[in-house]
Amino acid sequence: MLYETFRPIASVALRWYYRSVSVAGRSRVPLTGPVFFAVNHPNALVDALVVATAMPRRVGFTAKSTIFANPVLSAFLHAVGVVPLKRAADMAKAATVKAVAPEIDPARNADAFRAVSAAMAEGKAIVVFPEGISHDAPHLAPLRTGLARMALLAHESMGVRGIQIIPVGLLFERKEEPRSRVLVQIGEPIAVDAFATGNQSVETLTALIAERLTAVTLNFETAEDAARIEAISETMAALLEPVSNLGDGGPSLSAVLAISRRAERVRLRLADDATAEFRSTVAE
Repeated sequence: MLYETFRPIASVALRWYYRSVSVAGRSRVPLTGPVFFAVNHPNALVDALVVATAMPRRVGFTAKSTIFANPVLSAFLHAVGVVPLKRAADMAKAATVKAVAPEIDPARNADAFRAVSAAMAEGKAIVVFPEGISHDAPHLAPLRTGLARMALLAHESMGVRGIQIIPVGLLFERKEEPRSRVLVQIGEPIAVDAFATGNQSVETLTALIAERLTAVTLNFETAEDAARIEAISETMAALLEPVSNLGDGGPSLSAVLAISRRAERVRLRLADDATAEFRSTVAE
């Protein structure tokens, strides 16, 4: 009941703050069956609100256990279906504050993993931010292995079949600026049944998730590269997109995303070619 009440409130709040929240690839989301949404994490709590309102089905979440310290917030999070996860980084930080040696229990998330597996067995959808942190870097942070471990545990130990891992890229035009735009891009799903055949490893599945998530996000080496490429891409998209589509105040974020990705590939290729030519010249 609380989820059904909270979701429309979140939707109104997002529409009030942002000019638009558009979704590309919504047809890739199954309306039933077990699903993990693997989402990048550029904007803290707002990311959860965007995903919850953009998906055509109810979703649950995982979150770091430290945010459950407040009893009122903890009660609310549990009520809307958030599963707490104990991160090794948080446990090490707490040990440092107490000036004691950190003891990281490898089974610290056993109960949480079982809860997620049970949700998969019931055909639910769970959102995971596999980077493990919210950040401002111009590229994805290295993915943690938790999502892969949860998916394979549900498949192998709980016998859950039909699990899909769906990458979701969040692109904020200017995340801290009111009346800017947001694009939710849903990527190519990973069928865990097919992957698990042959005893594939957690690391291999994590690498595949990273590959699919990279395909629906923007990734640059530096913030300067990001700013330069995005400015060029906005200009090119404005020139290429039909005038009738520019009433929104600019080219679509989907167009900017596509051009930005191509422009970055070209930049990297030119940089590689220039490096190779330089090395060849030196060798001569």
